[in-house]
Amino acid sequence: MIKTFAFAVDPDGTQDELSGHVGRTVVVHTSAEQAVLKSNLGPGYSSLPIGPYILHHGNGPFEEESNRYAQQLWTGLAGGGRAPLFRGSVFVTGRRRADGTYQELARDEITRLSGLADSAQWVHPGGPVISAAQSRGLRSEQCDAFAVHRDRASGVWAFVVCDGIGDDEEVTEFVQHFAPFLARSAAATGSPGHAIRLGRDAVPDWKESTDSWVAGTTAVVVTWHPTWTGLRVGWAGDSRAYAISPTGLGELLTTDHNLAQKKRSRNLPVGPNDHHSLLSDLGYGEIGERTVSRGRVDRLLLCSDGAYQPMEEAGGRLAGGFGAYPVTVLDLYPAKSAAGVLVTDAVERARTTSLRGPGDEHADNATALVVALPKL
Repeated sequence: MIKTFAFAVDPDGTQDELSGHVGRTVVVHTSAEQAVLKSNLGPGYSSLPIGPYILHHGNGPFEEESNRYAQQLWTGLAGGGRAPLFRGSVFVTGRRRADGTYQELARDEITRLSGLADSAQWVHPGGPVISAAQSRGLRSEQCDAFAVHRDRASGVWAFVVCDGIGDDEEVTEFVQHFAPFLARSAAATGSPGHAIRLGRDAVPDWKESTDSWVAGTTAVVVTWHPTWTGLRVGWAGDSRAYAISPTGLGELLTTDHNLAQKKRSRNLPVGPNDHHSLLSDLGYGEIGERTVSRGRVDRLLLCSDGAYQPMEEAGGRLAGGFGAYPVTVLDLYPAKSAAGVLVTDAVERARTTSLRGPGDEHADNATALVVALPKL
């Protein structure tokens, strides 16, 4: 009997379904199933049960590429929280039966797993509905990161997007460490600005312990509690937070810390690369802080410049906030799909633009985190 027994996702986001004839493997019995996992993941692979599924992943060398898509998949299945650091390919099967075979994956399960690998979603009883999506664009590494955390003691929610400067494994490791760090700190203290300051204090220890140098990382953090009259926003760099009100009014909640914004504020002409010149990040510079009335926020969008810059260059008027493309998406699409729509559109537009010539820096990493707050 030929069975669909595994769904695979690679570090570059490529997805595959292992059923029947898959490449050079024919899945017909238990030993063959085990052989497929072993040949793809190595003899020492690990298995992590989660809900009705098992995530099988290799224990390869430290240099092996991290699999952010598998982390998003895990987070979606787990309903939030910090995901393990997966490396290389990850295979998802159904639970193992008593005879050693795996429960078959139905077609709707494959579709669901595929969607979760593209975007992470959270639903909390009485809390917000959250979705996140990422794309590597045309970069070698995914150097953006997002995090969501709810502090059990305080009940405060924290939402974070970080954008690492660079395109290598060290930057990836840095943002994947500090995005959850900022979320936990912000949820515990309630203050996004203080969380960023705590992150700055921790950067030297990170560099010393890892013996690495990281160019910089932007961060935007928002905290919310059901009893608060306002949401608190903190940022360093040019990752942004947008909001849409219950009446559909859009607003940009942050101000970019870069040369482009500085020139705009002085009515000076902005150069094509001025937005790359950061004046603040997780390591230095100004930390922006503000509180926005809860009545003005129905939905939130936190995003990296790879998600908003392509649309802004196309005339989306993102800097002004009102009528901006992200706000339109927040208004037209459900929270669970808005993040995916934003990232897909931004990267597609950037990829098309980057065909203008070699060396063009378009199609950056793109990340969007959408939060639909409970109705007032």
